[in-house]
Amino acid sequence: MNLSIEFPSDMRTEQLLRQVRIPCLCRISSEFEVSFSDTVPISSGVVLEWDRKELELRAVAGGGGQYTHYANSLITLREIKANLYKIIDLEMFYTDFGWCVVLKDGEYAPPGDFWDEE
Repeated sequence: MNLSIEFPSDMRTEQLLRQVRIPCLCRISSEFEVSFSDTVPISSGVVLEWDRKELELRAVAGGGGQYTHYANSLITLREIKANLYKIIDLEMFYTDFGWCVVLKDGEYAPPGDFWDEE
C-alpha cells in the first residue's frame, strides 16, 4: 500500500517522517484517508493499492456512519518519490480489540482473531 500525500515542506515534517509508528487517524469509506495532526497545517492523504477484504481481516469495520473504519492509528512510512510514500507498518486501535496490526514490513500482517469460535 502507498500513501499519496503532500506534506508541508518544513523541518518539523522532515523530523516527523524519520520516526516509526507516527500517530495518525485512518478514515475509510470508498477511499482510505490518513490524516496527521502533528504537521502544521494538518496533512491528509489517500492510500493507494489497498484491498478492503484484506484490510477487514485485520481491522474490523464499525457500525454505521460515513466511515466503515475510523481509528487512531500508528504508521511508518518510506518515501518513494515526491508526495508518495510506501506504508511499511500500520496499526489501528479499536476499543474492543486494542491494537490491530494491518501491515508489517510492507506486507499484510496475519489476519486478526476477533471472534470466538463456538
